[in-house]
Amino acid sequence: MPGGTHQKRLRRRVGDPRVTDEGRKVISQITTGDLADEFQAALDADLAADPLLGGQADGD
Repeated sequence: MPGGTHQKRLRRRVGDPRVTDEGRKVISQITTGDLADEFQAALDADLAADPLLGGQADGD
């Protein structure tokens, strides 16, 4: 479905309409602001704990 692919690309460019401006601010703060180190540590822990997410599972 060509229109579906176009819509997905458009949503990626403009952001998810379900996320409010306040939500974007929080996400930005978590991923690039003062909470970035804590976010990265939590992400690393999740990747280490789950072989599939961490790319260590054989995909079965």
